Amino acid sequence: MRKRVGIVGEGPTDYLVLKSMIDQITGDENDYLRIQPEQNMAGEYGNGWKGVWNWCETTGKEIDRIMNGIVPKIDIVVIQMDGDVSRKEKEIHCVCESVSCDHREEEISPVRCSYAKKGECPVIIPCQSHANTPEGYREHISRCILQWTGISSERKEIILTVPCDSTDAWIMAAFELGEEMESIENPWENVISRKKEYHGIRIPGHKKSTRVYQNLIPELERQWKQVVNLCESAKIFERSVKEAWND
Repeated sequence: MRKRVGIVGEGPTDYLVLKSMIDQITGDENDYLRIQPEQNMAGEYGNGWKGVWNWCETTGKEIDRIMNGIVPKIDIVVIQMDGDVSRKEKEIHCVCESVSCDHREEEISPVRCSYAKKGECPVIIPCQSHANTPEGYREHISRCILQWTGISSERKEIILTVPCDSTDAWIMAAFELGEEMESIENPWENVISRKKEYHGIRIPGHKKSTRVYQNLIPELERQWKQVVNLCESAKIFERSVKEAWND
């Protein structure tokens, strides 16, 4: 059944991957609304992982009003944040049990912490509160998103996805076979854009862009079963999508 899907994600390439794979999984051409980042990439919440966090804290708690307040209403909301955020960004560990910080009461939110901006964040990575593995990153970020938004984990119409190390890992797994694909750090820099071409697809200036991704996604669509077998985060995403569409 065709649905209207709102996507909250880090960037425009993530949006392209998610909408393409949802259509691939469901066999429908669904309708999409890019909620975050905003189309001009300079909206109220900015882009990247901090934009997702900020949206979740300031707007995500109104998610039911958002879904039902638009005509036609939004049937499904997908919230995406890459696993590498847990691996390398200190601020997201601010409220972890193992972290001691004297400034929590002073700051409105870790995402806007003045001490982090000055390089004075006391967080030590890897964080001791969860496993330093793709599974640990998924669990940590999913828990954070639920906390920021107040969403119940039982709601099938709200899909959380944490690609590991990033959505770039899904692209890589479509083109290559290998073990522990989700443990390869920075797959865009270290694999996909390392040379001027990736499997015959030009990467101008080694830069990630929607134009380059539009050339990469057809192979992702063709090899999605392989990606699901190689990437646990893709398998979880596929299962969540099927449950939401069959509900």
